[in-house]
Amino acid sequence: MPWTPSTHNNPSGAPGAPEPPGWQQGAELPHPPRTGSGPEPGEGCLYAVVRWPARIIALIVVVPLRLLWELLRLIGRGIKFLFWDWFLRPILKGLKILLWDWFLYPVLRFVARHILVPIGDAIAWVVVHLIARPLAFLFRHLLYKPAVLLWRYVLRPVGRATLQALRFAWEVSTAVFNFLIVRPLSWLWRAVLAPIGRGIAVVWHHLVVLPVSWAWRNVLTPIGRAIRAVWRVVVVAPLRWVGRNVLRPIGRATAEVLRAFGIGGR
Repeated sequence: MPWTPSTHNNPSGAPGAPEPPGWQQGAELPHPPRTGSGPEPGEGCLYAVVRWPARIIALIVVVPLRLLWELLRLIGRGIKFLFWDWFLRPILKGLKILLWDWFLYPVLRFVARHILVPIGDAIAWVVVHLIARPLAFLFRHLLYKPAVLLWRYVLRPVGRATLQALRFAWEVSTAVFNFLIVRPLSWLWRAVLAPIGRGIAVVWHHLVVLPVSWAWRNVLTPIGRAIRAVWRVVVVAPLRWVGRNVLRPIGRATAEVLRAFGIGGR
């Protein structure tokens, strides 16, 4: 018997293919083979503590709810099967066939084809040929074309002529106003009024302002100061001396005498 290479570790089974290394053996398997008798991945004390309460809660809560849901689905399917599939659906289908397919649809199709469509065509023909086209003809020949001719040959030339006349009148009026009013007034201001005003200002300054300021500064101010000094010396100082040395002692003596006789107040 001839020798053949071993395919125990060669999944492809091709003879002569090199044997994969040990770290690649079992890599194509969905789950590598377990060795030993250790716990499954993820198992432990915490996993065991959490797993059993979760299973109990699922058995008490989830399973009854799921059974109730399946019961309701089964009841709903039964009601649908009994009332809809066997009762309502055949009745509705029969009513559709009797009322719509055999009666209403043929009648409506006949009415639409032999009555409504001819009436609509007749109304459309009347509206188009007896109303729309005559109105369009009247509008075109009685309103549109006369309006176009009126605008083209009357209103637009008259408007242009009016604008030209207004522009010419504005230019003429501005020229006349400038020639008869602006230029004479400007010449009168430059040649007459401004020199007269400057002369009056110079004369007023030299004949009134300067003399008055000189008289105020050199005559009236010293006279006023002298009068104020004389008034203080001749009138104020004697009156102040008389009041302080004569009238005030006389008043005090009179008050004492009156107080001694009991006439004056305390």
